Amino acid sequence: SAASLTRKYGVCEKAAIGKGATSVVRLAHKWDRTAAGEEEKLYAVKEFRKRRKAETEKEYVKKLTAEFCISSTLHHVNIVETVDLVQDEGGRWCEVMEFCPGGDLYAAIKKGGMSPSEVECCFKQILSGVGYLHSQGVAHRDIKPENLFFDTGGHLKIGDYGASTVYRLPWEATIHMSTGLCGSEPYIAPEQFLGKPYDARLVDIWACGIVYYCLHFQELPWRAAQQSDQLYAAYATAAAATPAAPAHTAERQPERNAPALSFPPTISNLSPRACRPLIRRMLEPDPRARASIEEVLGCAWVRGVEVCWEVGERARHVHVNARAMAGVGWGSGNDAPCTRVRGSFLVPIIYVILYGFRSLLFLFSRSYSYTRVYISLRKLRLLGT
Repeated sequence: SAASLTRKYGVCEKAAIGKGATSVVRLAHKWDRTAAGEEEKLYAVKEFRKRRKAETEKEYVKKLTAEFCISSTLHHVNIVETVDLVQDEGGRWCEVMEFCPGGDLYAAIKKGGMSPSEVECCFKQILSGVGYLHSQGVAHRDIKPENLFFDTGGHLKIGDYGASTVYRLPWEATIHMSTGLCGSEPYIAPEQFLGKPYDARLVDIWACGIVYYCLHFQELPWRAAQQSDQLYAAYATAAAATPAAPAHTAERQPERNAPALSFPPTISNLSPRACRPLIRRMLEPDPRARASIEEVLGCAWVRGVEVCWEVGERARHVHVNARAMAGVGWGSGNDAPCTRVRGSFLVPIIYVILYGFRSLLFLFSRSYSYTRVYISLRKLRLLGT
């Protein structure tokens, strides 16, 4: 009911903290009385668009409940928690979610200054989240920095399941192939542009490879994985001339006189060197030869990556989301541990900083749609300045 949104989750701010093609996200404040006094809880409330005239009520409700039915069943440290689906005072359907005050990965990449250990930490957490999704028979189909969110404890979480699909139910032995073009154009896998059924799991793998490239270079490798894009066409030609090495190749120590592995230029400049065979397989234009999430997580390089919140005081870096929250007690060096924040007294400070920063991003650099084309910045410096 309308009353339940305010009663259960508090009052929503009028200003949006996020905008998508079909929804607006607002911050809800809920004050609860505890033995120690009043405690503030924050929720991200996703307000869905109103029903279109051409839609029946049944069609409209089916679309918005489909996302909730998927996301509400997912519970993992690298997945944004979905709490409830209710209506507000205006009768609009709203999805209540965990609020991640650390902002999104897009803002962190655009800000720059991430250390190699931070890049690897972020990437491994994304892979961990995707691995969980695929273990549940779910493919996200819109993995991109804007849909990856930081909490205050160093966790990077996958959110926004509007494009997700269930490719296999628990009792099924075979997968359902997906159809349709969805996602954001720079992250869409080449097979999706062909208009034929595709394996949605491999679409996620491709997008993760693009995200790693963005993390490393602060730019995108191409605007679209189509032959009409000259940069992608050059990559596809080079990839065909240098087939991806088998999964076990990266696990072995190279023989003394063995020739060095050759990679397309897009891959050959990535670091560390150990990542190149894996990213090459993740960005394999032929989905039949692309790595699965099991192969990716089984890679020796990925297994060796330290995740800051897992190793605690032994972490080699202050996580990027902590550094972004300037003035709340974190250091700025790369050798300090990733620190968890506890205590509601920090919430107003964090909110003001993040809201102001995100507002500037919305105003000057961000345009939200499922097929966004990045053309506003010079050449391919599309995520940096």
